[in-house]
Amino acid sequence: MSVISLREILETNKLVGPNFDDWYRNLRIVLMHEKLIDMIDKPAKLVPPENDVEGTKVYQKYLEECLAIKCIILASMSSKLQRKHQNVDPTTIIEHLKKMVDIELDIGNSLVGPHLNHVIDLIEELEKLGYKLGKELSKDLISI
Repeated sequence: MSVISLREILETNKLVGPNFDDWYRNLRIVLMHEKLIDMIDKPAKLVPPENDVEGTKVYQKYLEECLAIKCIILASMSSKLQRKHQNVDPTTIIEHLKKMVDIELDIGNSLVGPHLNHVIDLIEELEKLGYKLGKELSKDLISI
Protein backbone atom coordinates (compact mmCIF):
# COMPACT_ATOMS: atom_id res chain seq x y z
CA MET A 1 0.00 0.00 0.00
CA SER A 2 1.46 3.38 -0.94
CA VAL A 3 1.81 6.42 1.30
CA ILE A 4 -0.87 8.23 -0.68
CA SER A 5 -3.44 5.49 -0.15
CA LEU A 6 -2.68 5.35 3.58
CA ARG A 7 -3.19 9.10 3.90
CA GLU A 8 -6.54 8.63 2.17
CA ILE A 9 -7.68 6.84 5.35
CA LEU A 10 -7.37 10.16 7.15
CA GLU A 11 -8.96 12.08 4.30
CA THR A 12 -12.06 9.90 4.29
CA ASN A 13 -12.27 9.77 8.10
CA LYS A 14 -11.59 13.38 9.10
CA LEU A 15 -11.63 14.25 12.77
CA VAL A 16 -14.85 16.03 13.65
CA GLY A 17 -14.79 15.49 17.42
CA PRO A 18 -16.74 12.42 18.47
CA ASN A 19 -14.70 10.12 16.22
CA PHE A 20 -11.39 10.89 17.96
CA ASP A 21 -10.51 7.28 18.87
CA ASP A 22 -10.92 6.01 15.28
CA TRP A 23 -9.14 9.06 13.85
CA TYR A 24 -6.25 8.77 16.30
CA ARG A 25 -5.80 5.07 15.51
CA ASN A 26 -5.72 5.87 11.78
CA LEU A 27 -3.28 8.75 12.35
CA ARG A 28 -0.92 6.43 14.23
CA ILE A 29 -1.10 3.88 11.38
CA VAL A 30 -0.15 6.55 8.83
CA LEU A 31 2.65 7.92 11.01
CA MET A 32 4.01 4.40 11.65
CA HIS A 33 4.08 3.75 7.93
CA GLU A 34 5.91 7.01 7.30
CA LYS A 35 8.31 6.29 10.18
CA LEU A 36 7.19 9.42 12.05
CA ILE A 37 5.38 7.84 15.00
CA ASP A 38 8.15 8.70 17.46
CA MET A 39 7.42 12.37 16.90
CA ILE A 40 4.13 12.19 18.82
CA ASP A 41 5.25 9.55 21.33
CA LYS A 42 8.48 11.15 22.56
CA PRO A 43 9.15 14.54 24.16
CA ALA A 44 10.22 17.45 21.98
CA LYS A 45 13.90 17.92 21.21
CA LEU A 46 15.71 20.86 22.75
CA VAL A 47 17.42 23.48 20.63
CA PRO A 48 21.11 22.53 20.48
CA PRO A 49 23.90 24.94 21.46
CA GLU A 50 24.88 27.39 18.74
CA ASN A 51 28.22 25.72 17.89
CA ASP A 52 26.84 22.14 17.77
CA VAL A 53 26.79 21.50 13.99
CA GLU A 54 25.66 17.86 14.21
CA GLY A 55 23.03 18.71 16.83
CA THR A 56 21.76 21.52 14.61
CA LYS A 57 21.34 19.11 11.68
CA VAL A 58 19.42 16.66 13.87
CA TYR A 59 17.25 19.48 15.21
CA GLN A 60 16.56 20.78 11.70
CA LYS A 61 15.41 17.29 10.64
CA TYR A 62 13.21 17.18 13.75
CA LEU A 63 11.61 20.52 12.83
CA GLU A 64 10.94 19.31 9.28
CA GLU A 65 9.31 16.14 10.60
CA CYS A 66 7.21 18.20 13.04
CA LEU A 67 5.96 20.32 10.17
CA ALA A 68 5.12 17.23 8.10
CA ILE A 69 3.15 15.69 10.98
CA LYS A 70 1.38 18.95 11.73
CA CYS A 71 0.29 19.17 8.09
CA ILE A 72 -0.97 15.58 8.14
CA ILE A 73 -2.89 16.21 11.36
CA LEU A 74 -4.42 19.51 10.26
CA ALA A 75 -5.38 18.16 6.83
CA SER A 76 -7.28 15.34 8.52
CA MET A 77 -9.47 17.59 10.72
CA SER A 78 -12.63 19.56 10.28
CA SER A 79 -12.03 23.21 9.42
CA LYS A 80 -13.24 24.27 12.89
CA LEU A 81 -10.61 22.09 14.56
CA GLN A 82 -7.97 23.25 12.07
CA ARG A 83 -8.52 26.87 13.07
CA LYS A 84 -8.17 25.97 16.76
CA HIS A 85 -4.90 24.10 16.29
CA GLN A 86 -3.12 25.77 13.38
CA ASN A 87 -0.59 27.61 15.58
CA VAL A 88 0.58 24.79 17.85
CA ASP A 89 2.99 21.89 17.55
CA PRO A 90 1.77 18.32 16.84
CA THR A 91 2.26 17.04 20.39
CA THR A 92 0.23 19.90 21.83
CA ILE A 93 -2.51 19.29 19.26
CA ILE A 94 -2.81 15.64 20.34
CA GLU A 95 -2.77 16.56 24.06
CA HIS A 96 -5.48 19.17 23.54
CA LEU A 97 -7.66 16.78 21.54
CA LYS A 98 -7.32 14.08 24.21
CA LYS A 99 -8.40 16.63 26.86
CA MET A 100 -11.41 17.60 24.76
CA VAL A 101 -12.44 13.97 24.38
CA ASP A 102 -12.05 13.28 28.11
CA ILE A 103 -14.23 16.27 28.96
CA GLU A 104 -16.86 15.27 26.41
CA LEU A 105 -16.94 11.76 27.88
CA ASP A 106 -17.37 13.20 31.38
CA ILE A 107 -20.26 15.47 30.47
CA GLY A 108 -21.87 13.29 27.85
CA ASN A 109 -24.32 15.02 25.56
CA SER A 110 -25.34 17.70 28.05
CA LEU A 111 -25.80 21.32 27.04
CA VAL A 112 -22.77 22.23 29.16
CA GLY A 113 -20.32 20.82 26.57
CA PRO A 114 -20.01 23.84 24.25
CA HIS A 115 -19.64 26.22 27.18
CA LEU A 116 -17.01 24.02 28.78
CA ASN A 117 -15.02 23.87 25.56
CA HIS A 118 -15.20 27.67 25.38
CA VAL A 119 -13.81 27.98 28.94
CA ILE A 120 -10.96 25.61 28.01
CA ASP A 121 -10.22 27.70 24.93
CA LEU A 122 -10.09 30.85 27.08
CA ILE A 123 -7.74 29.20 29.58
CA GLU A 124 -5.44 28.12 26.74
CA GLU A 125 -5.55 31.62 25.27
CA LEU A 126 -4.48 33.06 28.64
CA GLU A 127 -1.58 30.59 28.76
CA LYS A 128 -0.47 31.67 25.27
CA LEU A 129 -0.40 35.25 26.55
CA GLY A 130 1.85 34.19 29.44
CA TYR A 131 -0.72 33.87 32.22
CA LYS A 132 -0.26 30.36 33.58
CA LEU A 133 -3.24 29.44 35.73
CA GLY A 134 -1.91 26.06 36.81
CA LYS A 135 -3.67 22.71 36.77
CA GLU A 136 -5.64 23.12 39.99
CA LEU A 137 -7.08 26.54 39.18
CA SER A 138 -7.87 25.45 35.63
CA LYS A 139 -9.71 22.38 36.93
CA ASP A 140 -11.58 24.53 39.45
CA LEU A 141 -12.69 26.97 36.74
CA ILE A 142 -13.89 24.10 34.55
CA SER A 143 -15.78 22.35 37.36
CA ILE A 144 -17.67 25.47 38.50
